[in-house]
Amino acid sequence: MPANLTPQYLEAEAKFKQAKSVPEKIKALEVMMAIIPKHKGTEKLRAQLKSRMAKLKEELQKRPAVSRAEQAFNIKKEGAAQVVLLGLPNSGKSSLFTCLTHAPSEVADYPFTTQRPIPGMMRFENIQIQLVDTPPIQMDRIEPGFPNLIRNAHTLLLVLDLTDDPVFQMEILQEELNRMRIRFGDKDTTHILGEGWVFKKAFLLGNKADLKEAAEGFRALENRFKDQFTMIMVSAKEEMNVEEVKKEIYRSLDILRVYTKIPGKEPDLTEPVILKKGSTIEDVALSVHKDFVAKLRYARIWGSGKFDGQMVKRDYKVSEGDVIELHI
Repeated sequence: MPANLTPQYLEAEAKFKQAKSVPEKIKALEVMMAIIPKHKGTEKLRAQLKSRMAKLKEELQKRPAVSRAEQAFNIKKEGAAQVVLLGLPNSGKSSLFTCLTHAPSEVADYPFTTQRPIPGMMRFENIQIQLVDTPPIQMDRIEPGFPNLIRNAHTLLLVLDLTDDPVFQMEILQEELNRMRIRFGDKDTTHILGEGWVFKKAFLLGNKADLKEAAEGFRALENRFKDQFTMIMVSAKEEMNVEEVKKEIYRSLDILRVYTKIPGKEPDLTEPVILKKGSTIEDVALSVHKDFVAKLRYARIWGSGKFDGQMVKRDYKVSEGDVIELHI
């Protein structure tokens, strides 16, 4: 007897296949088991679902519990991307975080004032980007959960005190992140990584540029690292080069903004669709609604096309600032 599975069941099955975590899989499987037709044709399939559910619940119980310390570093991503600030004690990292996000952080004139990661939102033009202030990096001591926070970030901001041997600070950051199996850079991303290693986009912020010793420290940084990293002189205290930092953060994310419009109406330029660079019209349609992808016939584009309103197919690659009209 045929199973005659309903569209609702097939949709739940698709969500199950797309689920990444065990709890997400269990939730999708519960829906599948609830809506699967109950007749002889589905007996074998229902038995398979029960067996799969039992295995998933067993796997969930076997997983080690996450410690409270690790939970503190589990920061939910919000906005267009997540960017993590790293630095040694007294680098001015927390002051810079507050300057960029206007969110309160633990700022003081003595080291180790930031004891846990603190998220805040930085506005860049018409989007929000999440920044995360972190406890200062310490030699030979890695907090539980810290490596995962860094690994999951889109970009790293390395904050260095220009008045206190910034080259040595950078060497410590490199050494400690290597211990976490994290390699980072900006200008040279052609790395062959070993098993368990990740590469992260990063750039350097030389802080305390308002102090007289800062220029000499920045020259030392440039002499050593200019071929590997983009670097900017900043002053959290004087809010120097803050807008330049925001632009560099956006550039480092490798994302773009496009806008959709309804035929006959103007686009809403305050609500961009955020996509990875290299995305296509099909990706735009998917971001609007999954049903658009199957029904999409063509699109019209204003911006990167040969002329305004050009008709393009679903594999057309979009560019920053394009306005797209989807036709189904």
